[in-house]
This record gives sequence, structure tokens and C-alpha cells, in this order.
Amino acid sequence: MARYGTCVSQAMLTPPTPGRVLLRRVAAALVLVVAGSETLALAESAAWTTTVYGARVSSETGWEDIVLNPLGAEYVDAFLVAGALSRPYADFREGALQLEAEGQAVYNFGDQHHWEFNVVPVVARWRQFPWSHRVNTSAAFGLGLSYATETPEVEVAIEGQSEQLLIYWMLEATAGPLLAPWEITLRLHHRSVAWGLMGEEGGMNAVGLGIRYAFGGRAGAVALPLADPAAIADKACSGTCRGDARGLQ
Repeated sequence: MARYGTCVSQAMLTPPTPGRVLLRRVAAALVLVVAGSETLALAESAAWTTTVYGARVSSETGWEDIVLNPLGAEYVDAFLVAGALSRPYADFREGALQLEAEGQAVYNFGDQHHWEFNVVPVVARWRQFPWSHRVNTSAAFGLGLSYATETPEVEVAIEGQSEQLLIYWMLEATAGPLLAPWEITLRLHHRSVAWGLMGEEGGMNAVGLGIRYAFGGRAGAVALPLADPAAIADKACSGTCRGDARGLQ
């Protein structure tokens, strides 16, 4: 132990060579560069995201019946394919909860043929789960407006009547690889009169499966609080720098 303490004391009192000082300065600079690149990567993770999915319309009038038993629900020969573009604009709880805005263009085919355009200004997406370190996972709820270019025939057949402009909301669950920019999405696509707000009767439920892709970032990236790059650099060389300072005393 005495010999070990003597060696440590001698190392602490030995002035650093100019080469060692240069290497440590280079290492500190590299830490700053890495920290800056991490900041950029997290900023890019908030880039635009596109979602493409296909869905089948259900004849169930209650959305809860589909959520509780999607495989046992009744469906009709009406389908839709949707393309959506979204971007987050706020986050809470260190990025675990994100608020997004989404726009959709939807084509309905099968027993009905028309376009549908949905504007969803509020999508609340939760991304923090116990297994998130293994699989990117999210659960989302979005609320907005839906406009059909004509009164949907299938909605009239199911509900008795419907309207072109209705409330739109969606439920979504996604999952994908940790480092991938894509996720598989399972979505409930819902048009609603909102308890008589938009009409007496109308609306529909469709269950869809598709893919969600993030441009310029990981699909499941969570914006974590970043440390000050200078503090990271100080911490990285704190031990050796303290030794240098003691050696120069």
C-alpha cells in the first residue's frame, strides 16, 4: 500500500509533457464535437414523419367493440388507404409525451368511392414504456376534423344517415426496431358526429395496419435533456486535468 501511495504521489507531482497536454486538449475538443452531434441528432429526430396504412370499415356502431375485440368485430366490403404527414411541435416529461399535428389524404373504395381529408391539430403520443430500451413503442390519440368529398354511402347504410364534415379521431399503437426510422402502426380510424355536435347520426370505424417512417431521424427517438457540452468535456478530463494542475503547483 505504501508503494502504491508513493507511485500515485509521484504521478501527481510529475509535470505533464507538452505532448500529453496536447492530447488532452484534442480529447476535450472531440468530446465537444460528439456532444454537438448528439444535439443535432436529437433535433433531427423531431423531423417530419409520414404514415401510410390500409384499413377496412367495420359495421360495428360502437368503437369500443372494435378496440376490445378487433378480430371478432363485423366488417363490410369497404376499404380505405391513407397517407398522413405529421410533425411534433411540443414535448413534455423529457420527451416522453409529444404533441404532433397531422394531415391526411384518404381514398375510400369498395362499396363506396370518394376522397376524405382529415386535419388533426392535436395528436398526443406517449413513448416511454418499460420495454422502450428494447423496442420503440408509442401509443397515440389524435383529434381533429374529417371532410368527405361526398356523403359516405357505407356510413348511411350503417348509421341511417351521415354528414360530409364530421369530427375525426384516431387511436394508434406503433412498434419498431430501436435504431430504425420506421415503425409498424395499428390504427383505429374514426369519423364521428360527436354526440350530436356534427349531426344526428353518422360516422364509421375502420381498423388499419401500416408503416410509419421518420425523415431525418429515428421513428422512436425521445428527446432527452442534454448536458452542457463544456460540462461534458470538463467531466471527461477531470481526473487527468486535476493531476496536471497538481503537478504544476
